[in-house]
Amino acid sequence: MSGGSWDYLTYKIDDAADRLEIEKDPLRRAFGKKMRLFAKAMHDIEWVDSMDMGEGDEIKAIQKAIGKDYKSLALKELIKEAKAIKEELAKYCDV
Repeated sequence: MSGGSWDYLTYKIDDAADRLEIEKDPLRRAFGKKMRLFAKAMHDIEWVDSMDMGEGDEIKAIQKAIGKDYKSLALKELIKEAKAIKEELAKYCDV
């Protein structure tokens, strides 16, 4: 069996999506459908981290799960990381 580096978390997300998609409440069903995209992304992340898929093979699933804002969200994360690095560098030199 493949994966495992995240203790097969993808299956738990899939199970939650299954349950939500048959709920009476339409908002829960819609959330279950969206969760299915996250389950696929988590599957691919887990398989890449377990070396059952190649590095970068998870990117398309992550982008699809996040949606059209994936670029701006990734940029925000990079900016936050850059600020933390700058603060760390400032401890050792004049920046």
